[in-house]
Amino acid sequence: MHFSTILAALTLGSAVTAHMELSYPAPLRGKTNPHANQNTIDYSMTSPLSGASQFPCKGYQVDMADTTGVGAPTASWTAGQKYNFTVDGGATHSGGSCQASLSYDQGKTFSVIHSYIGSCPLSSGQNFDFTIPSDAKAGTAMFAWTWYNEVGNREIYMNCASVNIAAGSGTAPAVAFAQRPTIWVANLANGCTTVEGKDVIFPDPGPDADVTTTQKVTNDSGSFTGTCAAVSGVGGPAAAGSGSSGSGTSGGSATGAASSAAPVASSVAPEVSSNPVASAPTSSSAPTFTILPSPATSSAAATQPAAAPSASSEPATSTASAAAPSGTGTTGSGTATQLSTNGECGGPQTCYDSTGASQFGGCCSQWGYCGDTTLHCGTGCMSQFGQCGVNGTSTARKLIRGGLFARLGN
Repeated sequence: MHFSTILAALTLGSAVTAHMELSYPAPLRGKTNPHANQNTIDYSMTSPLSGASQFPCKGYQVDMADTTGVGAPTASWTAGQKYNFTVDGGATHSGGSCQASLSYDQGKTFSVIHSYIGSCPLSSGQNFDFTIPSDAKAGTAMFAWTWYNEVGNREIYMNCASVNIAAGSGTAPAVAFAQRPTIWVANLANGCTTVEGKDVIFPDPGPDADVTTTQKVTNDSGSFTGTCAAVSGVGGPAAAGSGSSGSGTSGGSATGAASSAAPVASSVAPEVSSNPVASAPTSSSAPTFTILPSPATSSAAATQPAAAPSASSEPATSTASAAAPSGTGTTGSGTATQLSTNGECGGPQTCYDSTGASQFGGCCSQWGYCGDTTLHCGTGCMSQFGQCGVNGTSTARKLIRGGLFARLGN
């Protein structure tokens, strides 16, 4: 009997330390949550979701409405400021891809605030930086961490924490909060499954993403199979721009001007630290879309392009009058479209190919990057600059994605 008790304890301990969990901010029903009911603490927080019935948040989002206070915030953040979350545990499964999101309606909808493609996580105690969008609504929200492990069973991990968002100030972001994508959902018998040994390439990671993957993935469909259906109303094919309605004014204008910040390709894993320390505050007026490289300007790019976009142009998917691309467009003669060298659209920084022809007009994403991919364009280009490739069917999209990942070390 004594041996059985010890064996059971060791087995429980192994289960508890396996996999990974969100440790900061302290999650709902987490053992480090000071507001948690001691009778309902989940000591297997590191376990993956057992099925669709546990999505979202293992079902713990109900605590947000509990009048006893178990859903009280465990962190206070300010819109427009930079922070981080921490992941702990005993099995990283060679990392994978994660998303951080916010929900203002107790888990009915989620808006992605940062995606991490690769290296998430690689060690216990690893911190991941993000910025609360400057137009995020003030009030109590639910922060969610979702993880798709690279190696091991095809699973989805999700922990959620109650946080307080204070109103901030500064320039409105290039992508409005309401236009951010919802979280991507797979491995819940919803029609799609991630591929073992590959970091998930999210179809729409949103405007803020870190990419450190070294997998040979030329498009998002290479990292998962099937068509993802929504689970509990979240995710699905209409995920882009369908996040929670948590947008609000925070001292900035509502025009959402295109960013002129140069996107920088990242090939370094996120910083590892044992302490969840908030980073120095920074403005979120421009997206930190680090997936895009910054290639040298080609001679073709010096050709006089179409007129520059208006800063107040609204995102749309209507057809432009000149050279609007279709969902099955190609680059012509097998040449790849050049990306913007500094993140701007208009001026000399439009989407020219190596022949000097603007195959896609002046296709410009709503947050200011040239290119014909979902990663560039998200929910659509500004109407006067053509349309983006549709749902991964564009040949140009695959060419650009292939070239991108080759430059990242594949």
